Amino acid sequence: MGRKKKKQSKPWCWYCNREFEDEKILIQHQKAKHFKCHICHKKLYTGPGLSIHCMQVHKETIDKVPNSLPNRSNVDIEIYGME
Repeated sequence: MGRKKKKQSKPWCWYCNREFEDEKILIQHQKAKHFKCHICHKKLYTGPGLSIHCMQVHKETIDKVPNSLPNRSNVDIEIYGME
């Protein structure tokens, strides 16, 4: 008998709990679903980046990350991929 393989957990989105095959797809998802400007549709890399963009470019404040679970919508938390 051989050793059992450890089950590797898949990358998942902190904002909505969705799982992905690899981190590259997770980052694409985050940019498209959670860090996309609702005014000009620019895709950013983080929640704070989206907040700064909206403030500087559109003079508008955002108070939560779009399309996120209610207890995970804080725009000040900086999450990129699984980090």
